[in-house]
Amino acid sequence: MKTLILASAITRAGKKLINEILEDYNISYIDYHLLYFLEKNPGETQYNILKSTLQTKSRINQLIRKLENLGYLEKKAVLVGALLKKPLYLTESGKEIVSKGRDIIYSHTLEKLTKEERESYKKYNEKMVEILINMRGSLGVKIPEFYKI
Repeated sequence: MKTLILASAITRAGKKLINEILEDYNISYIDYHLLYFLEKNPGETQYNILKSTLQTKSRINQLIRKLENLGYLEKKAVLVGALLKKPLYLTESGKEIVSKGRDIIYSHTLEKLTKEERESYKKYNEKMVEILINMRGSLGVKIPEFYKI
């Protein structure tokens, strides 16, 4: 139980810290997670992003359009056979946002944990990913590989 409380507190603190950065870039926590996803999965398509979230198709379109208009991601048209695909990539500005978010979270949370606390947090995280992966069938959601620790 102590580990769950610790992990929950870290998550809440991290979200609060990251929101302070995101205000400077005029994006939300959900926008940040989309940028983070694309950092881990460069060249991913909107269709595959949709399969990896609980967001609707129109919501994903809105998020991508917003981030593209702000200059944080870009589409690169690619002809695959007879199909025109538009994989998504972070721009340098998008990469900077993800990096700043990761740095502030680490410097204010995980960096301050003892080795034992980090191990407990890692075990909790692994268990949560396992639970989510097991849930994906019932939710119809694919859990991205990068969540696996």
